[in-house]
Amino acid sequence: MAVVTPGSYSGTEFAAIDGKGRIAVPSEFRNNVPLNADGQRVLWVGFHEKLPCLVAYGQDQFDRLNDEIARDRDIARDRDRDYDEDAEYKKRFDFTKSYTLDESGRFLPTFSHRDNPDDPDTLAFDGGACAFVGAGRRFEIWWLPLLGACEEADPRLRRVAAAWDAAKAKGRK
Repeated sequence: MAVVTPGSYSGTEFAAIDGKGRIAVPSEFRNNVPLNADGQRVLWVGFHEKLPCLVAYGQDQFDRLNDEIARDRDIARDRDRDYDEDAEYKKRFDFTKSYTLDESGRFLPTFSHRDNPDDPDTLAFDGGACAFVGAGRRFEIWWLPLLGACEEADPRLRRVAAAWDAAKAKGRK
């Protein structure tokens, strides 16, 4: 039985992208996305700051990031320094969107999350599978072909992803 720790993500899992383009969040990650007041799991998804993948987290982390911006604004005011609150919100949330996971933990990424608007060749979630990589308060979602080609990604993760994708490809023949 998996240990459920809301807002804490660790480990690496893989899942296929279904025929409708939906990404199914593995239960090890999905169960740690906190429930909202309506009993739904809302996942916030955006682009990673440096790597060509998505990052995802629950409402708790979204609220924490908002609180950090407010705290930084207050500190800047106390020190009589300029602080561009709007720029900070934009930097953190410009391509961040909330998705309500369905009963199977699936969500359908919008166009902006399937294809990076800065480089249309980088995030084409057009079938195949994804790797989910725990990173503490959030997790990364990688499209396997992109993960395999990303030199900045952990080499062990690249090898495991390639092996997983190759094993699934044999089963599709």
